[in-house]
Amino acid sequence: MAYRLENNETLSFGLKRIVLELIDKSVFNLSKGNGSFNEDIHDTRKNFKKIRTVLRLVRSNLGEEKFRLENSFYRNTGRTLSDLRDSTVLIQTFEKLLKNPEIEMSKFDFSIFRNFLIEKHKTISAAKSKKSVVINSLSTDLILARSRVFDYPLSGDNFKIVRKNLQRIFEQGQTMMYAVLSEAVKEKVHEWRKRVKDLWYSMRILSNLWPEIMSPMVVLLGKLSDTLGDANDLFLLKERIISNESKFNDNQHTRELINFIDKRIIDLLRDARFVGRKIYSENSKYFVGRMQNYFEIWRSEYSPLKYSSI
Repeated sequence: MAYRLENNETLSFGLKRIVLELIDKSVFNLSKGNGSFNEDIHDTRKNFKKIRTVLRLVRSNLGEEKFRLENSFYRNTGRTLSDLRDSTVLIQTFEKLLKNPEIEMSKFDFSIFRNFLIEKHKTISAAKSKKSVVINSLSTDLILARSRVFDYPLSGDNFKIVRKNLQRIFEQGQTMMYAVLSEAVKEKVHEWRKRVKDLWYSMRILSNLWPEIMSPMVVLLGKLSDTLGDANDLFLLKERIISNESKFNDNQHTRELINFIDKRIIDLLRDARFVGRKIYSENSKYFVGRMQNYFEIWRSEYSPLKYSSI
């Protein structure tokens, strides 16, 4: 099944089912031993982020202690898989930057930076064999995590299961948007992107409530997440270059590249502001109330109407 509620399941059952399916996909990705190792890691990390969104949606029901334990498990597990994927992303980010027409017309040759990133990636990839022990252990940990899902204190089909936490997710994204609009530093952009992803994944879960209305919002949130992700990757690329500046012989090349990166970040954040202000224009209480109305109407559509033959 998909990462969304279905009309033949209760809300509590659907949320548990989604977590179980994501765990199963992750175990399969880590154990299949073929295909692209890097892509399998990428998909697994995305699964963990989606699970963490479900945990945030039911945070009040889980209780703070159980929420912290479960959230920490998936967060820390994702971090153990991050180094190889992050080095790949930096190369992809750099190559995407080089396709900018302004850079293509530049008199500078930036291949030295690309070669540096590739060598760094090779070093990390060489340690892949050492990761096999970690990955085997992780598969076992995930199977244990799967058994814990059945103990989540969730039951019933009332929207109150997620209402409070969905409102919190919306408000956190709204707050971080204004923080970025006030001061677009890396840490705030990164935090806003995380909160956008929470709302994006939440809307994907609820998208069946009214596809004609929800799907466009899901698309917008995905676009906003990608835009902020590109900006965040450029911040990381800039940090990597600055922290290794002594390895590059020509300071003018380095300054010119940093200048191009900064320009691109500004363009991306301008796009993010345009989309973000549309998504977060609504009062959080109205937003979550609207989602509850959609849910209740959706549920009523699958209940038999009472009628009289007289």
